[in-house]
Amino acid sequence: MAKLVVILVIIIGLWYWWTYQRRLPNNKRRPFLWKSAFWLVLGTAVYLVLSGRMHWLGAVIAAIIPVAKALFIWGSRALPLLRMAGRFKSTPSQFRTQSLLVTINFANGQISGEILTGDFAGKQLSELSSDELQALMEQLKNTDRESYILLQAYLLRSGSSNYQSSDSYQPNNYTELSGNEAYEVLGLPTTASKDEVIKAHKRLMQRLHPDRGGSDYLAAKINAAKDKLIK
Repeated sequence: MAKLVVILVIIIGLWYWWTYQRRLPNNKRRPFLWKSAFWLVLGTAVYLVLSGRMHWLGAVIAAIIPVAKALFIWGSRALPLLRMAGRFKSTPSQFRTQSLLVTINFANGQISGEILTGDFAGKQLSELSSDELQALMEQLKNTDRESYILLQAYLLRSGSSNYQSSDSYQPNNYTELSGNEAYEVLGLPTTASKDEVIKAHKRLMQRLHPDRGGSDYLAAKINAAKDKLIK
């Protein structure tokens, strides 16, 4: 009698399950079938363990397999999103002259500068006082015109100076970029493809174009870097 009741309950349950899943729309039916399969496998494994027909490790394995599959499916769907997010990462751009090395992270707006030659060699621009910065500007203005313009760009972008320069940068007037320097300006590895160079150039110009409060010098450097790598 007990077995008959169990069989009747199983039949009713299967009928209810069948009619329920038939009413589901196609986009919800498949996830429901996966969940049903998971609970069926888990329930069967638990029954076998309780009846002594399976070791408890078997039930654990049976439960892990559907979960692992679900995680794999989720990971496959999330991978394109992670790749897309990776494209928005911004490697800092480096602008190097004879006397200065300025690094700009356009993602967070941080800027830093290192002095390479002269009385302040080895120091960061942020370490200098206003008087020392003024002295450095006067020195570079007479001895290293390109570094002088880069220093102005640093001061303007860092917000530490209201000075507006009338000097414009023309690539042909200064030292030509090397291949490695061009990659540094665009914030790219030396293995970057032509398509990556074009995308990096476009992204940087959108953030740094003079019409958007950027610097003529830095914008020209970015253009020169693209021209160097794409001929």
